[in-house]
Amino acid sequence: MSLPALGTYPDAEASWTTLTEKAADLKSESKSLQEAMDGARTSWRGLESGYQHPDTQEQVWTALDDLVPHAEDWASALSSAQDAVDDFVETGKPLQTEREALDTAKPGLSSRRSSALSSDDESLVEEVRTDIIAFNERASALTTDWETAQETLSTALAAISIGTTEGLPLVTGHRDSDTGVQDWSKMTSGLDEKFGEIDPDVIWKDLKGLDEDELRDWLEANPEAARALAEHRWEDNPPAGTPESIMDAAMDGDAHLTEDGIKGIQEAWLSLSDAERERMALLYPGVIGVLNGVPLATRGQTNQITVAGLREQTAETLAEHRENRPQNAPGNAYERGQWEDELERLETVQDGLDQAWDAYGREQFPSNPEAQPGYTTLFVSTAGNGQIATMRGTPSANTERVATFIPGTSTTIASVDGYNQKLDTIDGPTDPEGTVSIYWAGTDFPQSLVGDNKDSTFNEQGAPLLAAFDHAADLDIPASARTTAIGHSAGGSMLGTAERGPEGLTSDNIVYVAPAGQGHEVGSPADTANPDANRYWIQTNYDRIRHAQDLGGGGHGPSWWEGSDIDGAMGATRLEAGYLNNGDVMGKDDGFAGGHSDYFEPDSTSALNLEALIHGGDSEVVLYHEKVDDPGPSASTTDPIVDRQDELSGGGNWDEDQLATVGDLED
Repeated sequence: MSLPALGTYPDAEASWTTLTEKAADLKSESKSLQEAMDGARTSWRGLESGYQHPDTQEQVWTALDDLVPHAEDWASALSSAQDAVDDFVETGKPLQTEREALDTAKPGLSSRRSSALSSDDESLVEEVRTDIIAFNERASALTTDWETAQETLSTALAAISIGTTEGLPLVTGHRDSDTGVQDWSKMTSGLDEKFGEIDPDVIWKDLKGLDEDELRDWLEANPEAARALAEHRWEDNPPAGTPESIMDAAMDGDAHLTEDGIKGIQEAWLSLSDAERERMALLYPGVIGVLNGVPLATRGQTNQITVAGLREQTAETLAEHRENRPQNAPGNAYERGQWEDELERLETVQDGLDQAWDAYGREQFPSNPEAQPGYTTLFVSTAGNGQIATMRGTPSANTERVATFIPGTSTTIASVDGYNQKLDTIDGPTDPEGTVSIYWAGTDFPQSLVGDNKDSTFNEQGAPLLAAFDHAADLDIPASARTTAIGHSAGGSMLGTAERGPEGLTSDNIVYVAPAGQGHEVGSPADTANPDANRYWIQTNYDRIRHAQDLGGGGHGPSWWEGSDIDGAMGATRLEAGYLNNGDVMGKDDGFAGGHSDYFEPDSTSALNLEALIHGGDSEVVLYHEKVDDPGPSASTTDPIVDRQDELSGGGNWDEDQLATVGDLED
């Protein structure tokens, strides 16, 4: 037995009271305009007794006469617009009532349909079939009537041809310089000063159906509206059966942090109709755009609104902060210090948001290797020094590889462009369809080398968020895709910590790039959610982070009593950091840093090894060149990378036994 599916219907909804009030305003303004025009003409006529000049007096006395027919037409146009809006309200309110009735009936009928399909009771099936047919007829009628109501309103407004500026001098304002056509989108920003607060429940509809370029233009022209949307949240305990209530239930508690909870959020999201999902994404971008379980592509599109809104919010906060600088007077040193710290934080956040906004306007996989790549934002927060996650590419059935990069100490939201440039360096040849590159800085990172890295605080704060993000990404990525997680410096130990336990991050390949450690309370792969992951390690012989690894550091390793053992206990294959692209030994002449920031330099041995790991298969890597102890009379140690620099630095003369394909290493 089979039953028809429940029909879909539009989100027939509007702020009817507001429309009625604004329509009344139009009528009032049309009357006021006529009265104002009459008053202005009377006042102007007073010039006849005060201005006397044979050559110009007539021209001056009658100067307003040319405006009279235009004012009358404009008043008539306002009145006609009011009539059109009133008609739409009269037609539309009952349609919203019908839509709400269908919303109420839908869950119960859907449940009855499921029960009937699993039942052998033919009379029950036929009873449900009759009800579904009736429901679908109502849904179809609502669809037709709602479309007709909107088209009627649109036609009526479009038919108002009087009240234009034809015949009047052209002013610049927001007109297109070539066509002279008024760009109304650029006049909406600031209308709240006259008409009250911007209402997100109204303005989101302006964004329906816009393509990426149109949306960007609208957001750039309307930053206050973008902010209103970015800050908008649905009310507590939303009405049952609404999309808000469905998502609210799925998000209950810490659902966004657990694998099962994230799957539940995905199921709830996909249960909504296309129209409902569009509405939720546009009306609540600050919620939907950062929510694990919502598809990554949707989050990336939605967060263009969030980023635009947070830019406006932060710019206003920054301006207010600058205006409230403490007096430069004795006794105010502490207050000034606090003020300067907050100024630096806000400027950092603003810088990062500006970078994220600009990225939406750039090509994600530029053919020019020196070009700054674009990206979409998957998560963004202005808390602390700013937090962000970004994506280049779009997950699909054709995705072949996913690289996720976690940065280290000193990372802020303003690091986002720089690290996306590094990702572009290591994720290989341009392949927008096959490659997805993710940069994850969705938590606060240590800012001081020693003080902030002295314990596990940052690892334990960030690891659950990273693991949850990974669970969400896994829902979008085909099982056949090769996944590689790369953690650098403090990001290496955060990555290891995120792997820990049954709810941990899972990736085919874990790559430690000069990590602070292998992860808090992670002693071996057995402590991770994916003990079978392939593990790799890249680090120069000069990088002083080795001391943090060797000396214990319980916040980044298995315990306070033992250091990290990345190629031993964790079983990682060490690969060569090698040479910079100019032939210099990486880290050798880099002073205290020892090459710690050089691993992603274009065409360096390290970057080429990372690219090979991301692509896998027949891609070739250079294995680590062990130092050789000479026990002879001089008792010295030789380093092949230094001693054979002239021979090996070109990249084409590696010894065969120091080369391997990734596929061979992983067999």
